[in-house]
Amino acid sequence: MTTFDVASVRAELPAVRRCVFFNAGMFGPLPRVADAAMRAHMDLAFERGRTNLDCWFGPHEAARRAFARALSAHEDTIALTHSTSDSINTVISGLPFEDGDEILTTREEHPGITGPLEELAHRSRVRIRTVAAIRHAIADAITPRTRLVAISHVLWTTGEILPVSSIAAAARARGALVLLDGAQSAGALEVDPDRLGADFYAVSGQKWLCGPSGTGALWVRPSVLDRLRTPLPWYLSKQRDAAGVRDWPSARRLDAPTVSITALAGIAAALDWHREQVKKGALGWAAALARTLRAELAAVPRVRLVNVAAPSSIVSFSVDGESAPRLVQQLEEAGVCVRNVGNYLRVSVGFWNDESDVAALLGELRRLLAATPAPALMASSA
Repeated sequence: MTTFDVASVRAELPAVRRCVFFNAGMFGPLPRVADAAMRAHMDLAFERGRTNLDCWFGPHEAARRAFARALSAHEDTIALTHSTSDSINTVISGLPFEDGDEILTTREEHPGITGPLEELAHRSRVRIRTVAAIRHAIADAITPRTRLVAISHVLWTTGEILPVSSIAAAARARGALVLLDGAQSAGALEVDPDRLGADFYAVSGQKWLCGPSGTGALWVRPSVLDRLRTPLPWYLSKQRDAAGVRDWPSARRLDAPTVSITALAGIAAALDWHREQVKKGALGWAAALARTLRAELAAVPRVRLVNVAAPSSIVSFSVDGESAPRLVQQLEEAGVCVRNVGNYLRVSVGFWNDESDVAALLGELRRLLAATPAPALMASSA
C-alpha cells in the first residue's frame, strides 16, 4: 500500500464513518466542502435573494472549469448536464442520423446508453447493433454504415476497463464517431478523453467524483462540435449581448436547461477537493485496496469472482446458492453498503476505504454464508 493519508480523507466524509461505504458506483460520499458550498449558496439566496444573472453565470462557469480540470480538458469543450444519461441523450439526440445508419454498442451497457438508443430506434430507421463487450468483437463489427460506437469506458456490471483507445482507433479508421460512458471511470481513474480517442465523453458528478446528484458533464471534441445540433435549446444556449443573439462557439451551447445552481456550487467544490486527493495518491490507494479485496474474496468458499482482463476498483462477484439482492440487504443491515447488479454483488472500492472496511465486508460475508448451508449440503439433506 502507499503512504496515502486515508484517515484525513475519512475525516472529511461523514458518510464513510456511518457505514462501510462501498457504493460509489451508484452514489459517492459527499465531502464537507461540497456540503458547505451548497449551504452557503442556499443561505445567500435565502437572505439576499437572487437578483441578477451573476448568481447564475458564476456557479455555471466555476463548475465548468472544475469539470475541465477533472478531465484534463479545456473548459470550452465542456457542457454541463444533469447526469451521464443526460449527456448521452444530448449526443444521440443531437447527431443527424439517416435511414440505414448503424450505431454499435455492447451487451453490457447501462440503461443510460441502451434507453436512448432504444428510443432512437423507435422513432427512426437507425439500426442498433449489439455485440459482446470484447475489443475484437466491437472493432470487427464496425462497418461503413456505422456512424457511432457508444460504449462504456468501465463496465458497470463487472468493473472491466475496456480498451477504448484501440476501439476508438478502429472506429476512426472507418469514419465512425465514439461516445464513451464515463460514469464508472471519471473519478475512479485518471481520464483524458482526447488521449483516449473519444469524440464525446459523458460523466456523472454524483458517483466517483463525490458531488451532489443532478450534476454531470459532456466533453465534446472541438472538431466534431459542429456536427451536433442543440437538442434542448434554452435561455443560456445562446450568447446574448449588445451585439445580438448568436450561438456560443463552444460546447456551452449544449448545456442542459436549468441545472440546479445549488448543485453546481456543490460539484465545483467537490471536484476541486477530489482533485487534491488524486494529487496525493488517492487512485493508487483505491486500486491497491481493490486488489487486496479480490485476493481475499478468492479464498472465501462459494464466492465466484468475476475475472476481467483489465480490472478497475470495482470488484464484482456472485455466491453459489445465494440471491445477490438478499445478500446486499443483509450486508446493509450489518452496516456494509454494497450494491447488486443482477446476481452480482458489486463492491465499489473508493479512496476513502481502508483495510478495516475490507475486513468488515469479508467478516460479514463469511458470517452470513456460515449461517446458510451450501447448495450441495442442502440437496443431500433433502
